[in-house]
Amino acid sequence: MVDASSGGLFFFFQPLAGTFLGWLILGEIVGTSFWLGAALIVISVFMVLRDSQ
Repeated sequence: MVDASSGGLFFFFQPLAGTFLGWLILGEIVGTSFWLGAALIVISVFMVLRDSQ
């Protein structure tokens, strides 16, 4: 189970999901800076979740 403070971190995934759906449905172009930022977000969230347990 995830507590509220850790669950709030998943709000950082909303831009990633929105961009992915834009790419998938609308054919938007996703650049390398997005992938770099996405990797940093995912790594940061999992680091915080790992440390909080």
